Amino acid sequence: MPLMNWDQTLDIGVASMNKEHREILDAMNRIFDADAAGQSGPAVDQLVAKLGEVTTRHFADEEAYMAKVGYPGLGSHKLIHVKLLQDFGTHAAAIKAAGGKANPEFFNFLKRWLIAHIKGIDSKYAAHAKAAA
Repeated sequence: MPLMNWDQTLDIGVASMNKEHREILDAMNRIFDADAAGQSGPAVDQLVAKLGEVTTRHFADEEAYMAKVGYPGLGSHKLIHVKLLQDFGTHAAAIKAAGGKANPEFFNFLKRWLIAHIKGIDSKYAAHAKAAA
């Protein structure tokens, strides 16, 4: 059973960003599934690292997209990305220190991150791009 499923409420109307958001969700679900199966150690650490890589790449792509469409909130959105990556890093370090064992706080963080960021924040640049088109 996944942590979360993709649904239309996460669709921001920008195909390339939706694709990357799905990749992030898939990476989150792989960690959740591994944890549910009782896995820990280097395998989980690698899944967490992969989520970090996918997310870092996505944030760079997203910021480039926002610049391309002239989104006026780009500066504040970048700061949110920095904070999310810092928080993610803290969780990743805690998982590594626990021998590759994720904890419920990590999964709560992931759910809040995905829902709040996509629905609440990313939808704003998508609306701007649509209005400017």
